[in-house]
Amino acid sequence: MRIPVVLGLGAASVLSSISAADTAPIGPGDPTWAIRGVLGYTKTGGNTDNSAGNLLFHAAHVMGNWKLLFGTEALYGSTKGETTAQAWLAYLQANYNITPKLYWYVGARYDDDRFSGFAYQEAVKTGVGYKFIDTDSTKLAAQIGVGRRRLRPEILVKDDIGGIVSRTEQPETSDTILDAGLAFEHHFNASTKVLAGVTMQSGQDNTLTNANVALEVKMSDRLALAAGYKVIDNSHPPPGTGRRDTLTTLGVAYELKNEKLPPE
Repeated sequence: MRIPVVLGLGAASVLSSISAADTAPIGPGDPTWAIRGVLGYTKTGGNTDNSAGNLLFHAAHVMGNWKLLFGTEALYGSTKGETTAQAWLAYLQANYNITPKLYWYVGARYDDDRFSGFAYQEAVKTGVGYKFIDTDSTKLAAQIGVGRRRLRPEILVKDDIGGIVSRTEQPETSDTILDAGLAFEHHFNASTKVLAGVTMQSGQDNTLTNANVALEVKMSDRLALAAGYKVIDNSHPPPGTGRRDTLTTLGVAYELKNEKLPPE
């Protein structure tokens, strides 16, 4: 079974349990949910004529000693009317609290970046995590584990602008990976905070690293201006493809916030 199907079934089961539960609707008073979404768009004209858009949705839900994390991210970019960036990812992870700070996790992730040199990278993983700092103003957690990954390289031919002229898929490969992640959040004051995170899946065929940092300034209880910077790095991309992509974003963030349950 492909990982996108697994993620879809997992999300469907979560939504089904929500609709069937005899509880109040999700809202600011619900202590078991936290949601964060970001929508951004930028456009420049004249000699450059670039446009880019990004979407992010992260959610967390607590069920006893279990915490369920799931979400998706997507981006699109064009130059002079030609697509030059197109990517999305989805993830699902379940954490079980061994102690208030130590947890065991199991999860799955799917990355689809049409300009990375990989048609897809999909992984299942498990390991342990630890909350080093867990206060109202600062949170720092890290996790490490192992997993299994499948990926399909492809040879890309690009034009001078960066659009894809042709793509030739290569045979699918699989490898064992080291999975690692780090999440940080700090509130400078009641209206301003910084969020940062790094995830890594390292195996024989490739090391995929995602790193991001974002600054948010509140406009209201639920809306904030968000400025972010993201780096995506593939250590061994196929010939003709660069290993690193960067993305700078400016958008609006929406949060159904629970200070005790940030959506990592």
